[in-house]
Amino acid sequence: MNQKLKNQRCLIAIISLVVAGAATAQAQSDFVLMPPLRGGTGTNQAPLVRARLDTSYTAAGQAKYQGANRGDSDAFSVGLGVSGVVPINDRWMVPLDLLSQNDWLESVPGTPVPTHLNTLGLGAGLGYRASEDWLVVGRISPSLYRFSSVDSDDVGWAGGVTALWRYSSTFQFMFGFLAAPDSDVPVLPMVGANWRINDQWDLRVMFPQPRLTYVADDHWRLYAGADITGTTFRTTDTLGTELGQSRYNDALGTYRDVRLGAGVGYQFCRNLRAEVEGGYSVWRQIDYKDIDQTVKFDPAPYVRVGVNVSF
Repeated sequence: MNQKLKNQRCLIAIISLVVAGAATAQAQSDFVLMPPLRGGTGTNQAPLVRARLDTSYTAAGQAKYQGANRGDSDAFSVGLGVSGVVPINDRWMVPLDLLSQNDWLESVPGTPVPTHLNTLGLGAGLGYRASEDWLVVGRISPSLYRFSSVDSDDVGWAGGVTALWRYSSTFQFMFGFLAAPDSDVPVLPMVGANWRINDQWDLRVMFPQPRLTYVADDHWRLYAGADITGTTFRTTDTLGTELGQSRYNDALGTYRDVRLGAGVGYQFCRNLRAEVEGGYSVWRQIDYKDIDQTVKFDPAPYVRVGVNVSF
């Protein structure tokens, strides 16, 4: 394998792990923004349940497979997620989350592009706040790779341990590692930070949505950054037969869409926020790791609408 291909597959593996750990990172980053505990369980200091709905459309891009252009394919995605925290006492807590990722892709003749991907991820763990400034969270996230003809091969998992350090009231760090056996890189270090620069600017370098935000007032926010979506899935038992390539029957794959854009958010009240953004999908592809084949899509515009509710 030449060096260029090795570098490409390493980058693919890194983003696969990021996608696999997205729910974990998102739930843990909620902890980072919580004020320090100063007695009590802290249940009155931050919402204990957060729900989100993300819908997006990525315009058609040329699908490339085995070195040839095969036709255009667009994508529509819907992500539903719920994350929560169950406090045990002043120090211990249990983070929980549920994530449903659903993608509909335009089929391309002679190309292994599934028309729909529906996956479900669960997450649970244990968090320990060692002090007002330190939190350690261990998590495991089993995933269901498809809903039809489910068997043991359709279940995978990702997990890891992350430490959150509040350096100051405006600067927090996150570091640790993620593990995902279905990736080319089974263990990956993770680092992140959140810097509240001042009352109007906030820099959040955390996946799956690193961004720079400008707070115009109590309701309006403007931001720019990246948006990473995707899922690990297993194809149907007929996809390969339809293509005349049986190796794609029940094949394990990873779909990802890496996008750069800008948007506007509106805070209706403390518990309800909506966002609209647009930009460019710069890296969208399907990677069949075990088959060593990839379907790539040319860059294309995208739009996203998101709603976040907390309780």
